[in-house]
Parts: sequence; structure tokens; C-alpha cells
Amino acid sequence: MIHSDEKVRQMARSLLPSKHRKPSREAREHIHRAARQEVRLALARWSRFGDVELDVPPLAPWEGPRIRQQVDWRRAGDKVMPFIRWATARTRHLPRESRLSHVRGLLPQGVIGEHALGHVKHTSAFEDPVEKAWRNRYWLGRQAWRKGALEDRGEQARLLRALLQEPEGHRTFNRFLRGRHTAASAPRNQGCWPRQGLPPHRPLLGLHDVLPFLDTLTRHPWGNAVRTWGQQEPPAHWVRLFLQRFKEHRGSIPSVRAALEAEGLLSPSASAR
Repeated sequence: MIHSDEKVRQMARSLLPSKHRKPSREAREHIHRAARQEVRLALARWSRFGDVELDVPPLAPWEGPRIRQQVDWRRAGDKVMPFIRWATARTRHLPRESRLSHVRGLLPQGVIGEHALGHVKHTSAFEDPVEKAWRNRYWLGRQAWRKGALEDRGEQARLLRALLQEPEGHRTFNRFLRGRHTAASAPRNQGCWPRQGLPPHRPLLGLHDVLPFLDTLTRHPWGNAVRTWGQQEPPAHWVRLFLQRFKEHRGSIPSVRAALEAEGLLSPSASAR
């Protein structure tokens, strides 16, 4: 049986082997590759057609947030429960406000100790109830904001009209819907849908079709983010996802396309290969 300092070091190091190491590395490489490709295309277009006196256009602004998401996803695969149970048992006799500082004193200094402490500080045995209530209030507000971000039909119509005005916007949007429909119709995914299967692919035909297209979207009483299907309805969450990316990237179709490709939601076009 291991005791004392060696036991502390063993428990701290037990968090390091993540279950998502290989997929996380592959996703990071894919994000960086897509960002480099977008930067090369944007710089070539700016140097050829733009005014060199103006500022350089934004270069892959989505790369940083996507990398942070991958880091969080990789950390979510850490094996944390043995360490949390051990730290909880070691500090059960202490007041709540002294537990975290006690564990900090036990852990080795450096990256290993800080990484282990980050996993334990927000557990129920260590977290301040007041701080937890304030954090939950913040995230509930953010969740409510995200839920209503694209709930308005007028905003969806405005974004679709702006999308159709952008070069390659109409083609990219329909290619995204067609690709999502093809992926969802694959044999491995057919068991996820009701017996009637997916509705037929419904592309956006043009400016005259914006309102009829929105009229066919599923309106669910719990909100449009709910994945529901109908006989002749296009998937509402696919449209919502694309419009969210279009809004985040301020109408830049190359940025939207690169972001969706980095997420694995859009296959690269033949012209970009």
C-alpha cells in the first residue's frame, strides 16, 4: 500500500491519462489545417483585389475558440473520480473554507498540481455555495440568451436574405443542408429517426423562397433547438446551426465554411482541394 508523499503524487498524476488523447490531437490538427487554408486564401484575395493601405482582413477568428473547446473536451476525458474521492476523504474533517487550501498544500507544485486542483475546486465538497449560486445564475442567463438568439423568425429571414447576397452563400448553405441530410440518412444513423424516416431534402431556392422555406421549419413548443422531424419539414436545427455560424463570423462565407469544415459538419468543396 502506498502512503504519504508518494500517494499524493500518484493521485495527482492519475488525472493526466485522458481517454480523448488521440481524437483530440486529430481534431487539433484538423482545426489548424483548416485555419491555415483559410488564412492563405484570405491573404491571397486581399493582396490581389484589396487595398494594401487598409487593414488586413480578420484571419480565422474562429480558430482560438475551437481550440479552447477541444482543450475542454480533452480535459473532460480525464479520470477524475478516484482523485476527487481521495481528496474528499482527506479533508472531510476540515471546514469547507479550509479544504481547498489543504489540498493545495498536499499536491506537488507545478502543472500536475494545478491541473489536479482545477478538477476538484468545483466539486460539491469544496466549492463555496455562494460562489456556486452566482455561477449558476450566470450560466442560466447565458443559456436563456442562447435559446432566444435565433428564435425570432424575422431575424432568421434577415440572415437568410443577407446570406443570399454573399458570393457562394446560397451554394454553401444548400451544400451544408444536403451534406447533413446525406450523413443523417446513412445506414448507421437510420435507427435514430422515427419510422417514417427523414423528410426529403428541401433546399433554399432563392430570395422569393425565404419565407416559404421558414414556414416549413418545425415549430416545437419547447423551442426550435429541439430535434423534431415531420413528413415534409427540413431539419430546423441544421438551419439554426448554419445561421448561428453566419452570425458569429459576421457574414463571411469563407470563415463560415472553414469553421464548419473544422467541426466536421461540411466536407471541403472540390475547388478547395
